[in-house]
Amino acid sequence: MTPVTIIGAGWAGLAAAVELSRQQIPVTVYESARHIGGRARDVELDNITVDNGQHLMIGAYSQLLNLLTLIGVDESQLFSRLPQHICVYDLLTRHSVFDLKLPRLPAPLHLLAGMFSTPSLSFADKLKTLWHFNRLLHRKLATDISVTQWLNQSGLPGNYVKHLLYPLCLAALTTHPDLASARAFQTVLTQTFAGPSQHTDLLIAKTTLGKTFPDAAKNYIESYGGQILTGHKVTQLNPQTKTLVVNDAVIDYQQLIIATPAQVCQQLLQTHNMFAATTNQLSQLQYEPVCTVYLQYPEPISLPLAMIGCVNSVSEWLFDRRYCNQPGLIAVVISAHGEHMIWSNDILTKKISAELAQLFPAWPQPLHTQVIREKRAAFRCHTHIDSIRPGINTASNSIKLCGDYVYIENNFAAGLPATLEGAVRSGVKCAHLTLQELPACNT
Repeated sequence: MTPVTIIGAGWAGLAAAVELSRQQIPVTVYESARHIGGRARDVELDNITVDNGQHLMIGAYSQLLNLLTLIGVDESQLFSRLPQHICVYDLLTRHSVFDLKLPRLPAPLHLLAGMFSTPSLSFADKLKTLWHFNRLLHRKLATDISVTQWLNQSGLPGNYVKHLLYPLCLAALTTHPDLASARAFQTVLTQTFAGPSQHTDLLIAKTTLGKTFPDAAKNYIESYGGQILTGHKVTQLNPQTKTLVVNDAVIDYQQLIIATPAQVCQQLLQTHNMFAATTNQLSQLQYEPVCTVYLQYPEPISLPLAMIGCVNSVSEWLFDRRYCNQPGLIAVVISAHGEHMIWSNDILTKKISAELAQLFPAWPQPLHTQVIREKRAAFRCHTHIDSIRPGINTASNSIKLCGDYVYIENNFAAGLPATLEGAVRSGVKCAHLTLQELPACNT
């Protein structure tokens, strides 16, 4: 029996396992699926390997970048680090309605230079935006309100809000601005735009997500005597006897980390009254989908940038998979609930194909398409969400939780939304708290 058992080999569980391995603590990780990586993993489509959903990483993902360095992965081998360039097109006019390019200058000069070179704002609006955006980042919210309310009170130009901040909110929080938490969005904006200039960089993966972190993490964990067992489903736990039922076999544990999706965690805990407070919180979480449409065009076809945004369209963000060594493959991402979720895959792909043909009339029809729908891709990051997010600690000293839905902050600071960075941070902090329990091992 290894000192720590982890249920779930998603990014949070793997991060916890890596951090414990770094501390010379062997771990056993049980994963019910035949693959590792959770909701950010490789899938096979039409003889090519893609991500189960298109993700974007940025330079502010400090914990993920630190872990990659720890496990011996060279960032430059995995990512193309590009200065942030956000260009948003209006499908109705086929023209850019917002174009923000941040040069490689020390902070905050990169923001000043980027804003003053933005063509879609007047000089007066540029000054107004800089002033009010700075206040937006640094003025503490007395209470949580919706992102729409917050931005309506901000004094920012409507063009800036509609064509940049609303799309960023939907992408970052996977929640519509009318519902989304202003405190969470402020945290995302502050960590991205109020830090060093490299925090705003785009990290475009050169390969699929499974080859960025999960595979390298597995090798690192195994090099320290740990093991990851796929196809091993945990169906029961007994905190009194400190045992698990795994594939119908009873397994002892010493310290346990549950790094599963929230609904699986709830199923494991709900039969024990001692976890009533935690399961009550878990039961209140709601979820939002993310839909990714892959369209394969002839190899010469490419976007003008690595990614572009769209408004007045079904499509929200377009990614050029040429940067992932998949030329001609375009990924279109649609976040949160909407009419598209009741359309058939055939109807959805036809609408997306028509929008791309409208934006790029010279493009031919796609050679083939594929739709991936993650119906519970992220927890709904609504107002006051942190009050119902469970913490790492549970009613048992030998059982802890980690995942992007787990609240890990100090002093009631706003938590991150459902991001890969949030999952990794949760795993690392959970590992640290688990280490504190190892000498005593009390229940």
